[in-house]
Amino acid sequence: MKQTIIITALILFAPNLISDSYEDEVRKRLGLKGQICKQDESCGVKSMPGVGVKSNKTELVAVSEGRDGKTVYDLGCAACHNAGLAGAPLLGDQAQWASRLDKGLQTLTDNAYNGYNAMPAKGLCMDCTREEIEQSVQYMLDALTVN
Repeated sequence: MKQTIIITALILFAPNLISDSYEDEVRKRLGLKGQICKQDESCGVKSMPGVGVKSNKTELVAVSEGRDGKTVYDLGCAACHNAGLAGAPLLGDQAQWASRLDKGLQTLTDNAYNGYNAMPAKGLCMDCTREEIEQSVQYMLDALTVN
């Protein structure tokens, strides 16, 4: 119960506590540097497949326009599924995914989209659509058959 409260608090309040330089460092380490822009910044968002830029008076925001499963995985899912953080099954690890496969794509997508156990909703990809989350789950499932 205590863990759930702490995780929920972090999910809700951490974005307000994280500095731009910290976010930039995280993006750099994940290979995502330059994919999200703020007002008056020039960045490579348009060169990223399936991502456009939506403008308003205060800032530019990267918006989803049908990113594929690998792109969504690389943007959000990889942070936990490449390292096994918080019990996330590793990409391509048959043993870790075995108990999850019987749930099927729909249930796994529901869990990823809505959050499940330690996994936050949408894997914290707040601009991801349900279809993009489904494609990222399918990408992870497909990785189990590639050898």
